[in-house]
Amino acid sequence: MADASVIIKTFEFKLRVNNKFVTACEKTLDSARHVYNAALHQRINWYHHTVSKSIGYYEQSRQLTEARELPEVNACLRSIQQDALERLDQAFKAFFRRSKRGEKPGFPRFRARHRYHTFSQKLEKVRGCPLKGDKLTVPGVGTCRVRLSRELEGTVKQLRITRRADGWFALLVCELPRPAPLPKTGDEVGIDVGLESFATLSTGETIDNPRFLREGERSLKTAQRQVSRRKKGSHRRRKAVRLLQKQHLTVSRKRKNFHFETATPLVREFDVIAVEDLKIKNLIRNPHLAKSICDAGWGSFLNILSHKAESAGREMERVSPAFTSQDCSRCGERVRKSLAVREHVCLVCGLVIHRDHNAALNIKSKAGVRPSGREKVVPASPDEPRTGARNLR
Repeated sequence: MADASVIIKTFEFKLRVNNKFVTACEKTLDSARHVYNAALHQRINWYHHTVSKSIGYYEQSRQLTEARELPEVNACLRSIQQDALERLDQAFKAFFRRSKRGEKPGFPRFRARHRYHTFSQKLEKVRGCPLKGDKLTVPGVGTCRVRLSRELEGTVKQLRITRRADGWFALLVCELPRPAPLPKTGDEVGIDVGLESFATLSTGETIDNPRFLREGERSLKTAQRQVSRRKKGSHRRRKAVRLLQKQHLTVSRKRKNFHFETATPLVREFDVIAVEDLKIKNLIRNPHLAKSICDAGWGSFLNILSHKAESAGREMERVSPAFTSQDCSRCGERVRKSLAVREHVCLVCGLVIHRDHNAALNIKSKAGVRPSGREKVVPASPDEPRTGARNLR
């Protein structure tokens, strides 16, 4: 059972690597990948030859101990190879879980060199912190310098080394005391995420949609064409692939930074945050909206918002998204309209309001949030500006 008095936080640092350290890391990655692939091959064979039974993680861990008598297996630290077995076990658990739910199962695959980029190991207390100043010691691999972008906090429980297109990174998973809750503000909010605006609050405020993928689409297309023109297996193709990967990294990092910058003021300003419990996998089946939905990254944003709210002692509620934009937020009358209709006009009570603002008010009321008196209804006249439509950023 998780300890409620502590939280887990991951600190990421870019490594200032040297040739010796890179060579050792690549050798360790290959060793961990071979263990992963061998364990997967064993599970498949075991299943086919033992009347639909499978070998488990603990038996494979025991066999790994026996296999370490071989020099080529013993050359890599056991905790790193153990992590590869744990990753495979988690992949099978996820496979069976999706199968039971009727989802696309996604059977675990063998990993080629370009599909295995991370190795990790759990650290015992006797080892102490692997980071001393700006010097990182990776047990069984070597040492290198890091770019200290922030101060490390808590006790390091796990160390991960990952290879990306723009270099090597260290991720230190730390355990630290849960921070004190933020002081109460007495305010509550409902949030409706969308595409025209990234989010609309029940207060009438809107957050602009940056559309980072659309913004970088021209550079991505150019880089992708360069990859397509190169001969497979050539050095120039590998170089072009690396440039394409860097372009995608830039887009994803911009999006992630935007999500954090958006979630932080919301958590600071409101005690209760109500959002829709969206089934994003179903939404992206729409071929006309799939790219825009993925570009907005609603799922990632809501996860970040949830984690920040929990750490700050705030309450986040997920409500059913059914009819949030169709029902009138004032009288409850259901006004049917297509997605192209951006205004909610109620013929019963006369309310004229933007559909996203109306949805945010309904989300707030569905969560049972007390009215705070901050909502401002949009005037019926189309010439008058919407009230409270400021950008939180």
